[in-house]
Amino acid sequence: MAIILTLAFGLAFGFYFGYDYGWERAIFEFGIKSAPPSVVPPEPTPAPMPPPAPSPRPTPVPVPIPPSPPPEPEPAYEEVSLLEGDREGSLLVEKIYPDHVTGLNFMEYPIAREEGFPITLAIGESASNGCTVTMTLIRIEGTKAIFSKTTDLNRPCPICLSEGTLIDTPDGLHPVEDLKKGDAVWTADSFGVRIPAIIIEKGETLAPRGHFMIRLVLEGGRELLVSPGHPTADGRRIADLKQGDIYDHSRIIGAERVSYEGDRTYDILSSGETGFYFANGILIGSTLSQ
Repeated sequence: MAIILTLAFGLAFGFYFGYDYGWERAIFEFGIKSAPPSVVPPEPTPAPMPPPAPSPRPTPVPVPIPPSPPPEPEPAYEEVSLLEGDREGSLLVEKIYPDHVTGLNFMEYPIAREEGFPITLAIGESASNGCTVTMTLIRIEGTKAIFSKTTDLNRPCPICLSEGTLIDTPDGLHPVEDLKKGDAVWTADSFGVRIPAIIIEKGETLAPRGHFMIRLVLEGGRELLVSPGHPTADGRRIADLKQGDIYDHSRIIGAERVSYEGDRTYDILSSGETGFYFANGILIGSTLSQ
């Protein structure tokens, strides 16, 4: 009976609120029948994205490592025994006395000379060629004088152009070994202006064993083989010049230390306010002005 009354009441209610409200809606409103749950279709699972391909790494280009310069040689020491009339390095022993010796010393720097200078050495005193070799008297044993000979290749005699270096002269290019005192050369004044001059000094010396030089190369092709201690025209030494520096209006593309195979090295001093001269087209100073 209760069910019938409820249905009758629902029909009346539906007609009251309008047909469009719907029978099922009326039943839902009064809890007679639960509305079916909304069915929401599941969202499709997105397909996994493939991981990005790794960017190819560029193949590293090996950077060339410049070779290390050869180490500076350590001074060499040796004990030398000399009799009267013997010569070692620059020293010629003429007389040996109980407490000293006398003789001649032949300098090689700043100017190599054929004649020796008289010298007297007491024990503990030294004679030198002016650069690489030093002879120190350490004791006397009867007719023998015992010396300590020091050879320091870090102090090479800086009379220092290689054989065959071409010097600029008003008469053209001439090898440095062929020039003599009084010959005409080109020099430069303090403003860098090329002017004629003459050679007022020339020096040459035997190259010591193991002597090394600097191969200086400038952009444009100018090149010079010269000792490290040689003065430049701008107040430096050749050994101070590095690749990339500017010298004589050109960039340096090479300044490598190399062994010297020649027998002698040379230098000249020109007249004029600077003493400069041109060697293989490069303006340099002179050791003979020092």
